[in-house]
Order: sequence, then structure tokens, then C-alpha cells
Amino acid sequence: MQARAEINRILDALSEYERDHFLKLLSNASAGERFWETGVATMYNQYVKTRSNSDLSSASFDPSAAEAIFAPIPVTKSYAGAHRVVLPPPGPAPGNLDSLLQNRRSRRQSGETPMTPGMLATLLHHASGVTGTTSGYGYERLALRSFPSCGGLQSPEVYLSIQDVEGIAPGIYHYQAQQHALEMMRDGGHGRVMSKIALDLEFVEKSAAVLIITGSFERLRWKYGDRAYRYMCVDVGCLTQNLYLVGEALGLAVCAIAGFVDEAVEHLLGVDGEDELALVLLAISARAATASEC
Repeated sequence: MQARAEINRILDALSEYERDHFLKLLSNASAGERFWETGVATMYNQYVKTRSNSDLSSASFDPSAAEAIFAPIPVTKSYAGAHRVVLPPPGPAPGNLDSLLQNRRSRRQSGETPMTPGMLATLLHHASGVTGTTSGYGYERLALRSFPSCGGLQSPEVYLSIQDVEGIAPGIYHYQAQQHALEMMRDGGHGRVMSKIALDLEFVEKSAAVLIITGSFERLRWKYGDRAYRYMCVDVGCLTQNLYLVGEALGLAVCAIAGFVDEAVEHLLGVDGEDELALVLLAISARAATASEC
């Protein structure tokens, strides 16, 4: 009886929308469906859901009041002192959207011919490069990118394992979008390491390049709180589709890989796995007729 009285007291204090949601949770629990017991992903999703308009209106998006490390927020990353490879100017991305969407596939291709620097430059610029500037977050010239991002905060970062690109030494690089340049982080070939990290996928070792896309959680968290993790994943998905479509336009084989050893990638890049974490790999090669598709 005391529990029923407490439930009735809670229901009386809730709005109609909140009451409906609360009753649904109780109904699911009585049927044995308890989201807090089914897995961390489901529990997170329930935790960060926006329940009503008041959730949005009460949220503070004031950077000066946020407990975070960005004030204002850098939306591009640079490695000071790194050896820099300036990429050639990007060429046009051929093709039309209808055909690109129709023909886009994940293609597992072992590199038979090296990728040219022009191809790489065009891929990186059109998929993730700087396309303009605007004012915002205390900046007069805030970079705008070719992929959409939540709040314009550009949470994805692009790293590359260069393995067979003409004129570019093998190594681990970071793509500095504002300068359209590669910043070397580690020299030497890492194809075998990348293959092991990707759970022994052989075509990864022989790809011309493997792109490593990370998400900068902290770049979004000051504004969106815990919900930022969801937004970060959305941003990376938008960038990944750009890479597929531009790769299709350039005749490249592109294959995204979500199954990999996270901590090994993050150690290779020197990121902490918390404020910045690895989310997807993409193996890139010049396409051949023998590429397998899915």
C-alpha cells in the first residue's frame, strides 16, 4: 500500500507526457523488460533521451559557464613541430550524385597499384576539407567543413596509415584540414600492424592507405553534456559517407571497418580513448575489377 501511494504521489507531480513515459516503464518492468538490465548501450540511450521541450529550454549552452577545457573551442587539431607534407591542390570530384549513390559499395581491395597524391588530396579535401569560414564561438573565421556536424563543432579527426601512396613516405599521419596537409606522427610502414588491429583482415595490410577516424568527445561535451557521445557518432557517420561517395567518384575501393582493437589504435595515435577515441577505420585502394563488394 505504501508503494502504491508513493507511485500515485509521483504520478500527480508529473506532466502528462512524463506520466505516460513513467507508466510505460512500469508496464515494461512488470512484463520483465527492464532496460537497465539489458546492456549499457540501452541504458545510455534511455539516460540521454530528451523527454520534453523543457529538457531543451533548461539546457545551458553558454561556453563561459561550461566546465570544460575549451574556451573558445578549437575545432581543428594540429601537431606543432611535426614534419608536414603539403598535399597538391584537390581536383574536381567527377560523377553525379544519382550514380554515386546507386553504385556506392564497400569494396575489399588489396592494393595492386599505388594511389596518387592527387587522388588522396582530392579525397581528403572533398570529404573532410575546409570549404569556407564563418563567425562563431568567439572566432571571426571559424572553419566550415564539407561534412555536417552537430553545432558546427567538427568532432571527427582524420588520421592515416600511408602504405602505398606515390611520393609520400609510409607512416602514420594526421590530416590538418585548414592547411590541407599531412602531419607525420610516426614514420615507417604500419600495414601489418593495421591488419592485426583490424582483427587480421589481410586486405588492410595491402591497402594504399587506411584512414582512422576518431571522435573528439570533449569538443562537444561542454555544449551537449552526456548526449554529446551520440552526436559525435552522428558526425563520424556523416564524414564516413562523404568518404564513400568521393571515393566512388574517384574510382577508389573504400571499405569501412568497425571491428578493431580500440586501445591498440588509440595507443598508435597517442590519444587517450576518453576525450578522443577511435570510431572507424576505412581501407582505401585504387580499385581493380577483382574487388569484392558488399
